[in-house]
Amino acid sequence: MNKFSPLDPMAMWRELTAQWEKSTNEFANETMSSDPFRQGMHGGMNASLGAQKALGDLMARYLTMLNLPTRADIQALGEQLQRIDEHLARIARATEGGGTAQAPAADAPPRPRRTRQPPAPQPAPAAAATKAAATKAAAAKRKPARRAP
Repeated sequence: MNKFSPLDPMAMWRELTAQWEKSTNEFANETMSSDPFRQGMHGGMNASLGAQKALGDLMARYLTMLNLPTRADIQALGEQLQRIDEHLARIARATEGGGTAQAPAADAPPRPRRTRQPPAPQPAPAAAATKAAATKAAAAKRKPARRAP
C-alpha cells in the first residue's frame, strides 16, 4: 500500500527525512551511551584543554619576549583603572558635598584674568656688592684718573 499521494512529492520527502532523523538519533544515543565513547570524548577534551593551555603559555612567553602585554596584563590594568576611577568619583562626590562654600556663586560676575607677573627675584646682597665692585673697576680702567694741578 502506498500511503503517499502521487500529487504531493513533498509529503514523501518529509516522511523520508523524519525516518532518517529518527534512525540517526537512535544510533547516536546508543553510541554516546557506551563507555568507550565516553572515555574517548573525555580523552579528547583533556587533550584539547592541554593543547589550549600549552598554546596560551607559549603566547604569553612570546608576548613577554616582545615586551607586549598579555591578555591577563590588560585585564589587570583594566581592573586597576576601574578602581582608580571609582576612587576619583568618591573624591569628587566628597568635595561636591563639603566644598560648596568655596565655589563662587553662579550669579556673581566673572572675575578679571590675572595678567600681572610677579616681580623678578632680586640678587643676593653679596652678589650685588660684587657686581658693583666689578662695575667700578671696569669704569676705572676706561677713564684715566685726573690729577690736581
